[in-house]
Amino acid sequence: MPNLEKTSAILLASGSGKRFQDQQPKQFMKLAGLPVIAHTLKVFQTSPAIDEIVIVCHRNYIEDVWALVSQYSFSKVVKVVAGGSTRQESSRIGIRACSKETQYVLIHDSVRPFLTMPLIDDLVDAVKIHKAVDTVIPSADTLVEVDSAGFIVNIPDRTRFRRGQTPQAFQRKLILEAHEKAINEKIDNATDDCQLVMRLGHPVFCVNGHEQNIKITYPLDLHIADKLFQLNTQQVFAEHSDMHSSFADKTIVVFGGSAGIGASLVNLITAKGGKVYSCGRHTDPSVDVTDAESVESFLQYVWEAEQRIDFVINCAGDLIRRDVEFMSLEEWRYIFAVNVEGSFNVAHAAIPYLREQGGGALMFLGSSSYTRGRAGYAAYSSSKAAVVNMCQALAEELAPFGIRVNVASPGRVKTGLRERNFGKEPEGSLLDPDEVAKKIALALTTETTGSVFDIT
Repeated sequence: MPNLEKTSAILLASGSGKRFQDQQPKQFMKLAGLPVIAHTLKVFQTSPAIDEIVIVCHRNYIEDVWALVSQYSFSKVVKVVAGGSTRQESSRIGIRACSKETQYVLIHDSVRPFLTMPLIDDLVDAVKIHKAVDTVIPSADTLVEVDSAGFIVNIPDRTRFRRGQTPQAFQRKLILEAHEKAINEKIDNATDDCQLVMRLGHPVFCVNGHEQNIKITYPLDLHIADKLFQLNTQQVFAEHSDMHSSFADKTIVVFGGSAGIGASLVNLITAKGGKVYSCGRHTDPSVDVTDAESVESFLQYVWEAEQRIDFVINCAGDLIRRDVEFMSLEEWRYIFAVNVEGSFNVAHAAIPYLREQGGGALMFLGSSSYTRGRAGYAAYSSSKAAVVNMCQALAEELAPFGIRVNVASPGRVKTGLRERNFGKEPEGSLLDPDEVAKKIALALTTETTGSVFDIT
């Protein structure tokens, strides 16, 4: 039987990017390997509470949006329509574009990519009772009312104030009536749909949003959002205590798998049912990641044996602790050859196989030191920062082919490499390589791409 009481999500994506100071509108900027709007769409696409999606965008980008919808298989998108000259007009266009069976609508900013399914559920439950619902969060800052001359005239009690977010949810009949009344009263630039409903004398119920549900408006917001994605990846470690059957019947290639974190990963994934092909400089066959030919030969060997490669992990790397003044050019080049060029060689050789099979995942080993160079670590830190940037670029390049690219960046780990450079360190001051391997394996099985998994 057809659904006679649909709930539709309306995504407002008509922004032109003027405040973002970029030729490309902010909703199409890349974040963690995907366009911002794609992250937002994924939540609505996945939510069982949403039956269809209508996207309202600038008329110049309609074909681009349809291409994105096709590329990422957002099957719930039923219409992509041109927006108006104001938010109010774009909202009205989106409401009218919904299917005739639509009883309830959720109106959301396309540049709020941190929307969660629990919040959608709360809104849908509430709108069926109250007919008009807003998403709000408390104000952490003192609110100050000023006059036209810039002087304070009032400091209200902030406990009664909230900051509005989206989505906003409405009974479709009610919000259409509110828009019609606004047109009749010559109101044409309202920035909030709840405001229009309140003009009807209808109350608006509030549900709690969350601080991370930020709106990406300025370039700084994109940097904040990137960090939020990194923080959100930590939930993977908290919410999943076991890989279950994630590696059963899968083919996994581990470069640098003969020692340290790589060896722990090999043991863990093998125990979870994965078929692991491990290699290193001291294995048979010997594979040096700085030697592109040996990397290519090993992957070809695996492909011919299995006709499938699901995950490729590069744990190969090296460290020389030395101040720049006392480091030779050969040592500097060696560190970059192993850490950066080696990562390039692995990616370059693996991509054709992953593309041929229609997807897979690449995981590279970074370091917590990539965020800040320290004395004695100039070569190592900068090479690991280069790996992170390379992987984020790769994630964007390979997203259309279903290939995920991520970086695991652990802190100080108890490995032979660490001991050779630092000697014996205090017991308990280093991470256990088996625990680090477990978190890398968990990260490997997530759907994210372009993310940095900080492991502490």
